[in-house]
Amino acid sequence: MEKVFQDAVDFHRHLCLDIAIGYRAAELLVQEMGEELKNMKEVVALVGNETCALDAIQEITGCTFGKRNLILTQVGKPVYILQNTKTGNSVRAYCHYWDTFDHTEFRALRKAVKKPDATEAEKHALEKMTKETIDQILAAPEAELFTVTRLVLPAPKIAGKYPAAACGKCGEYVNEALLTETAGQRLCKECLAVKAA
Repeated sequence: MEKVFQDAVDFHRHLCLDIAIGYRAAELLVQEMGEELKNMKEVVALVGNETCALDAIQEITGCTFGKRNLILTQVGKPVYILQNTKTGNSVRAYCHYWDTFDHTEFRALRKAVKKPDATEAEKHALEKMTKETIDQILAAPEAELFTVTRLVLPAPKIAGKYPAAACGKCGEYVNEALLTETAGQRLCKECLAVKAA
């Protein structure tokens, strides 16, 4: 296994199909961005959904939630974008591999293996299918996995320091923009959830 891929797997803590997709997406984006990545303080990764692929994106691109240069766009698609915020130059990779991938057998095997009475044959079959699919993902030409688009985007708003205020119920300080006015009190999302339950 290539060291960079192994590093992504180690960061994620297990081998799965999405970590392989994330690895291929990150490698592709980094390659396509080229010189646009020379100042990593000007680079952000925008990701369309929450999957295991994000760990590979973080490990390989260096963009992380903690540094606030990994942004979850919540578009609900396997879309990964690297952007130079100074120039706006961006590369977008949409993973069309999943459009035709038949998850039926894979999901059925995974469900069977989670049961207490799972057989060794089922476990072996899932392991074999997982390995074969990952090998296919790692070996496939990029065009079989992704649709790549070059585009220019406005720089996203990066969350930074924010004014904080105390929640009217728990007293904990929270970003003022995230407090909700209800019954004369400004409440944080956690207190709103507890009140609603």
